[in-house]
Amino acid sequence: MISPGIYRGWVILGIAILLFMTQKGIEGAWGITILCFQQDEAFRESTLALLGAPLSVFFAFKASLSNPIYMALSKCGEVSLRQAITVGVSLMVLGLVLASFANSPQFVAISFGILSGTGTGFFIVCTYMTIALWFPWTHRFHVFSTSVLTVPELLGPSIFSAVNVKMCADPSLGWRWAFRFYAAVFGFFGFLLLAVFGSPPIASIEEQEYNPNDESPLIQKPPWSLASKVLIHGIWSVAMCCKGFAYFLPMVILPKHLTDLGYKEDDAVHVIAVFGIMAMTGQTVASLVGDSVKGNIMVANTVAAAMLTVNNSIVAYSTSLTAAYIYSAVSGFFLGPYIAGFYAVNNEIMDGDNVYTLFLTMRFSKGVGGTVGPYIAGYIRDVTGSYYAAFLSIASCFGVFVFAMSLLIFTKKWRELKSLEGMKNSNFFD
Repeated sequence: MISPGIYRGWVILGIAILLFMTQKGIEGAWGITILCFQQDEAFRESTLALLGAPLSVFFAFKASLSNPIYMALSKCGEVSLRQAITVGVSLMVLGLVLASFANSPQFVAISFGILSGTGTGFFIVCTYMTIALWFPWTHRFHVFSTSVLTVPELLGPSIFSAVNVKMCADPSLGWRWAFRFYAAVFGFFGFLLLAVFGSPPIASIEEQEYNPNDESPLIQKPPWSLASKVLIHGIWSVAMCCKGFAYFLPMVILPKHLTDLGYKEDDAVHVIAVFGIMAMTGQTVASLVGDSVKGNIMVANTVAAAMLTVNNSIVAYSTSLTAAYIYSAVSGFFLGPYIAGFYAVNNEIMDGDNVYTLFLTMRFSKGVGGTVGPYIAGYIRDVTGSYYAAFLSIASCFGVFVFAMSLLIFTKKWRELKSLEGMKNSNFFD
């Protein structure tokens, strides 16, 4: 029995890591799933576009469309985090089970894409918030706990792809039993998480939003006006839309870009492997040191984005395989601060206010950028015959992110200076 809260939080974090790895494994194994579909009589005549559509629908509901649905439910029905996680896990499992009986890609798109996508979106949002309640901003491991969730994710696709291959090779099992296996694994870990959920030391998201005036009682910062809240959320939305576009795209276009240059597919696989290894390394390093730079995560993200802007500008004019390896290593490593500060950075933007809405704005906007990115890159490739302009568009998006983050940092510093000025004037008249 797990009773002390100090241990329960870490147990919940461990189970959540396994769940994140499982859902990422299901997504990452979709290429193998498509090959399994093509062995099924009901799917043999379907085009690759149709077989890939369920994953596109899944991503759309997971990254963007699930956010307004969750916000509406939480506002109207006062849905708790535990209830929302229950709904999320149930929808994910239900979608996988229903998809296992599908006889067309359209049915898979509805069951897996819509149901499982919405469920995964609910689960991810609420799990981040739950971990933030167990490890609030003032906790010494806040950045680590909210970022380590995604560190082992790269293991998921490797594990589930291997399982998928084995099950599809057995005529008595196939992809249908693979989906049922996914449902059983995700359901087991999901309901295990609910069984140990307990009561976090902080009851709500609002309570975990720290007040900067508590840290510096001599500096009284004024409340944010409605206009400033709208402006900050707008700037943050633009920044995250650009981040979503630029973050996902390199992994999508690099293999085809290298084969266009005349290199072998094996070379492309090795370059992507370097990208993944360095991304995991960068994220691990950023997760470990994140709590020591807490309060400067926005600055760290801005510096990383500046490096990525330069890196993508250079690779657009590079044709050697060595340059591709260097690009993958640098890009992968500097994406680490982005992933590590995925939740924690929202605490800094408005001095701990509106963390909940800023986080949902982040997820929605990043999802929009990530959804349109591959289409725009494909259009650029079709029109120009190469991905050079696509790399420049990635560099431009990172540049916009740098500009937007600089505006947010400037706004925060300006507010601090105005608060100091107000304090001095008050002391003068006293």
